[in-house]
Order: sequence, then structure tokens, then C-alpha cells
Amino acid sequence: MVNRSVQQSPDVIVLDRFDTEQIPKDYLERYFTHILCHAGSGQFQMADQTYQISENDIVIWLPSVNITHVLFSPDFKASFLFLSFEVLSKNNPDISWGIKGFLFSQENPVVSLSEKEKGICQTNFRLLQEKYDDTEHRFRQEVLDCQIQMFVMDMWNIFAREIERRLHTNERGSLFERFLQLVQVHCMEHREVEFYSEKLFITSKYLTEICKKNSGKTAMEWIQNYTTQRIINLLKNKNLTLTEIAYTLHFSSASFFSRYVRKVLGMSPSEYRQRLE
Repeated sequence: MVNRSVQQSPDVIVLDRFDTEQIPKDYLERYFTHILCHAGSGQFQMADQTYQISENDIVIWLPSVNITHVLFSPDFKASFLFLSFEVLSKNNPDISWGIKGFLFSQENPVVSLSEKEKGICQTNFRLLQEKYDDTEHRFRQEVLDCQIQMFVMDMWNIFAREIERRLHTNERGSLFERFLQLVQVHCMEHREVEFYSEKLFITSKYLTEICKKNSGKTAMEWIQNYTTQRIINLLKNKNLTLTEIAYTLHFSSASFFSRYVRKVLGMSPSEYRQRLE
């Protein structure tokens, strides 16, 4: 059994109230916050713009985004889902769609849902909490990971039409978006900020400033995030040796690869594989 009382920062939190001590103090920095409105109204400010919340809206606040002036009407009812940046990043089902979904939520923090879409979200909220709380399940982490991926893909499907419209009307994209697209293509070989800043014809310092302004994360954190996803996918392939994975990712040696994995995953590659068994 896992002692939930000693877990200072759970990866999944589902609540029906916002004014509770169960919400971590650092939730705006570390968590993706989802608010599914059932009744009443609300509002908040993000980047000096005021957004309204109505019944059947879903609100998504990305980590490290500056959210202020949060107000709810007396009859406001909602479900609140908090997913840590770490657990959501490691369970991104598709890097390309991950970029699209991130940028969409950044520009559209409030989305109106149909009754069917709202029902899908409610079901996912409930299942995420159930899978996270089931500490006796032999494959708890694997089941939770799958449930997170299903939730993410359901959200992408809901947002798909608007996401595709945005891409068609802004093919060139912002510097931040172009940076993420470059990382998606080159993170298997290049993990230095300088490589990407040179591709974009800007300085490394300016690239990091752009990333911090758009996402709250540095350029290096985004590079590590995408590299970590690739590492996890490769480690899941038991037909590949650790040396082969290190070579695939262009690490100079297996020992350097092992040190990098320990840094980003908190354990060695062999320990991570043992956890998958």
C-alpha cells in the first residue's frame, strides 16, 4: 500500500471544490488545471485579458501561466482536475499533437462543450481519480498512464477542428511554435539550446526568454521533455539494448546516457525497465 498521507505532491487530484487545502500551493506552477463548469459562472484574468466561464465550459490553465482575479458566482459548481506537468509530459501520446494542443490551450483557455463532450470529460475525470487511488492494483502505474493518454486524446479530439483551423491560418507560426517543431524533429540528436537558436537565427538567451514568456518553461526544459518522451518509448522496447538506445540517441557513451536518464527520470535505465516488468 502507498501511504497517501506522505505524498506531498500527488500527480492526479480531482475535486468538487476550489477553496480547499487539498489543492497544492504550487498548483499554478506545477499542474495543468482543468475546470469543468456544471452551473453558475466565473471569470479570471490571463495575460491582462479577462475570460468568462459559463455552464458546460472547460477551462485549462497551463503550468506557470499567470492567472489572477479568479472569481466564481455563489451558485458556481464544477469539477476540478489537476495533473502534474511531469505525469502529463511523460504520457504525451503524440508529440506533434502535443504541440498543437499546448498552443491551442495557451490561446484558448476556455472552450464551450456539447453535452456529449462534457460527459466524456466527466467520465475521464472520474476514471483518472479511480485509477490513481487504486494503490493495490498490480499494474496501477501502467493503467494510470493509459488512462491519462486516453484523456489527452479525447481532449485533442474535442479541440481538433479549431486546432486545424488555427494551423491553416497561421502556417508560419510563432518562434515558440517553430522551436517546438524543431525539437520534435531533432531532439534525438541535438540537446543543446544553441543548435535550435541558430536554426531560428536568434540568440540562445532570446530563445529562452521566448519559451519562458510563452510557457513558463525554459528552452532546455522543453528539449529535455521531448528527449525524455523518446527515451521512455525506446526503453519500453525490450528488443533494444541500453547501448543501442544510447547510440540511437547519439549519446557519446552508455554511461553518459545512463547519467542523463537518471537526471530526467530519477532512476537508471535498467531500474526504469525493471519497473515496467
